[in-house]
Amino acid sequence: MLTMYFPLVLPMRKQETNYRRFILNSTDSCRNCDCGCDSSGECCGCSTYLHRRRVDPRNKTDITSFLVIFSLLFVSQITMTAANIMGDECDWFGSGLSTAAPDGLGRGVTPVYLRCSQGHLEWVYPRGALRVLLRLGASGRDFRGCVKVGSNFGGARIFLEGPRSLVPLFSVEDGAPAQLVRCFHSRGGQAALYVEAASSKTDFTKEVASLTYDLEALPRGGAAYDPTEECRPCTKEEMAHSFCTSDLVTRGIIRSIENKDELEVAQVTVKVTKVLRQSTEDNLSVPSSTDGDSNSVVMNDSDGQVLLNVARHCGARHGTGEFVFMARRKLGDFALSCAPRLEDWVSIVRKINKEGTAHCVLKS
Repeated sequence: MLTMYFPLVLPMRKQETNYRRFILNSTDSCRNCDCGCDSSGECCGCSTYLHRRRVDPRNKTDITSFLVIFSLLFVSQITMTAANIMGDECDWFGSGLSTAAPDGLGRGVTPVYLRCSQGHLEWVYPRGALRVLLRLGASGRDFRGCVKVGSNFGGARIFLEGPRSLVPLFSVEDGAPAQLVRCFHSRGGQAALYVEAASSKTDFTKEVASLTYDLEALPRGGAAYDPTEECRPCTKEEMAHSFCTSDLVTRGIIRSIENKDELEVAQVTVKVTKVLRQSTEDNLSVPSSTDGDSNSVVMNDSDGQVLLNVARHCGARHGTGEFVFMARRKLGDFALSCAPRLEDWVSIVRKINKEGTAHCVLKS
């Protein structure tokens, strides 16, 4: 009833009258509607309400509310887009449904940029494709990259982007075990993986295409990767560097060496006698003892063993006596880098610690 007197009391343009009528209806008749209602009394969706509710330029509250809402929507959209594409530059998690076309097929290609030496990628409900660009930070150095797919990998295939075509890297149908590590080399300081959905699915059966990657810098000066470099004995300087940077350094005795031909590695089983250094994420733990010379070690494995991987082409052989094993985490496993005999390592530690040239305190 109140709206009938507005034209008589305060003449307004037709547009403004509609605006006032709509606001009053929303206030008086639609108290239970979150976003107002239309002229018929039906509740509006919030997007409809914001569209129909015109901003009065003379009302500072209207202008402020509009700017706040617009800013929040804009920032949230940018944040969602950046997170969807960039991840945290080491890991990326996403869903094919978020980039799918209206028909659910999702034929587009989503770019993903990763800048770390190690990381993880997980893509649920694969649709369309991902183009994953790998780089070693901002160094621009060439690298040897390796990937290992998840045990339940499904719904996609992996290709390496070559100069003229895509090179198959992994497919569930290729017959190779999922645990096999696939390696490649960068070109111009980067490598691109093309992860393509295996088929255009219209149902919503959950499939997960996941992989971990590892990038190892190649020597400067344009030197190509040399497989024999993995097999030669470490120099004194390399041992010292490896001790300070390895995820695990332990004294131990070789129990067995088993060739895993299907995985292209030799698996060395080591009986641990003393842990010298380890990263906090590993399962080995030195007992809480104040005796620094204790040779005992507590492990999840009751027999005190650790498995180390060596490239199969190195032809690892069983040696007698006690060694110092230095290894780093690579795609979930320990990869052996150096293994001097204990007596040789003791001599090296004494000399380098005296010179003070190591990056950390060496122990034996």
